Amino acid sequence: MAEVQVNGVTLAYQQMGEGPDLVFVHGLAASRAFWFIQYAMPLSRYFRITLYDLRGHGYSSMPPTGYDAVTAASDLLGLLDHLGIEQCALVGHSYGGGVALEFTGLHPARVSKLAILDTKINALQPTQRLSDSPYLSPFEVDVAGKSGHDWDNEPQVGLLFLEVLARWKLGGGGSETKDVFTPFGEGRGAQRTAKQFVALLDETTASQEVVVPGINGATIAALPMPVLWIYGDWSRCMPTYRALLPLRPASEFRIIPEEGHFFPISNSGIVMGWLSEFLGVTPSA
Repeated sequence: MAEVQVNGVTLAYQQMGEGPDLVFVHGLAASRAFWFIQYAMPLSRYFRITLYDLRGHGYSSMPPTGYDAVTAASDLLGLLDHLGIEQCALVGHSYGGGVALEFTGLHPARVSKLAILDTKINALQPTQRLSDSPYLSPFEVDVAGKSGHDWDNEPQVGLLFLEVLARWKLGGGGSETKDVFTPFGEGRGAQRTAKQFVALLDETTASQEVVVPGINGATIAALPMPVLWIYGDWSRCMPTYRALLPLRPASEFRIIPEEGHFFPISNSGIVMGWLSEFLGVTPSA
């Protein structure tokens, strides 16, 4: 792991492999480890991979403000400039996809290809309601029933879901039911990650800033590079997906059947196949 000071924040990052540059951006309550085993390691045979922790995540510093996608995109610009990366393929999941998209809109010449995985684009989907998906997993039903929140009227269910799970992790509460992938679930770093996310919510302006509208539909429509959009059939980001279809008719759109928001982990085989094809490589070769 290495560190760099950019844009008033310390960013932790790592690189592996050789070849054209490929950069991954993780989502909220995650870190660069989200990508490491299932994506970065196999693709490092073909690319120089850059993984980094967003501000307030992993081993990067946690300033009190600066969690909107525009500021996070400025962080990414500083990192790429520090590393001498003039152009890269860019992959982002969830909030990380929003950061990647914002960066691409501001600096299109720096991005050769863009892949967005289950990102809620705030300008296209200002709220995220429980009713945005027709499906609730048994785990989600249990969380909604035990948490005491009015989930039917919650305007940002994804953010609240992460908050409830993080506070449960620290406070000893929880659900006996599990999904294929559960944030703050098992593993050595689960407790640390939950503690860090609660601090992010309690000690910074992140919860207000991550939902601020950024890039708009017209700018998305005008992006000149190839874009791959992958969404989960049961994800509450699907309103974004439906809004994107008429904006980018020439783009590649993919749906993971009967999968929710965390399909990059729970269904990495299918995602790696589509992503590799989009990037022009064959991982099994």
